[in-house]
Amino acid sequence: MNIKTAGEFTTIHRDDGKVVISSTMVYDHIGKHGELGAGSIFSGGITPEMINDFLIGADIPKTGGGIPANFPGGGYLLVAPFESAMKLQDAVVKEGAKEDFDPKQKKMVPVPIAEVHTSQPMEDFATDETTVLVFPYDPNRSSPAQNDFIQSDPELSVALDGGTLYALATAFPGGFKVDGQEVPKATSWGGIENPTWAVIIPDSPLANPVTERWNRLAGL
Repeated sequence: MNIKTAGEFTTIHRDDGKVVISSTMVYDHIGKHGELGAGSIFSGGITPEMINDFLIGADIPKTGGGIPANFPGGGYLLVAPFESAMKLQDAVVKEGAKEDFDPKQKKMVPVPIAEVHTSQPMEDFATDETTVLVFPYDPNRSSPAQNDFIQSDPELSVALDGGTLYALATAFPGGFKVDGQEVPKATSWGGIENPTWAVIIPDSPLANPVTERWNRLAGL
């Protein structure tokens, strides 16, 4: 097993024959899970090296999916079905944005989503569970540069043709399911008009009923 880096791309070559590819774009996206408003956030920090080391020996299903990880520190589970989020203390809805991959633009873009602000403390959302998402490589969900990189590398192109090439999609605190439901891509959250999922903002001053009333009076 070994890890190779060439420019913006990293490949993890495993003893079972599977190869996992990632990129600076994906690592940067995962790094946003340390910022409030991006979704669930890591409390102990997360680095590309931690993810790569995990993927060397992780149990990757043939069809891919969410793989339970054990990154130190865990984090805070800050995504939920909209109905569940609105049951939180002093829940208030605001417009936010979450990063997701756009297959048409072939890059990460901000997606409008609902933020549910609550007065509940961050500690209420603590979790020891962390998840890494890995899927069979799909050229249609990848950038042209990454596809070209794979085609230019004989080992990677053979792995793609043989169904043993996988792509790191993301990593986050919490499980692949919340309240018994698989967490969909942000593009399927219904936006702010018809939200079905939301990002939770704990300890929010916007969730204060008095503040909210004054904001309304001020037209904010």
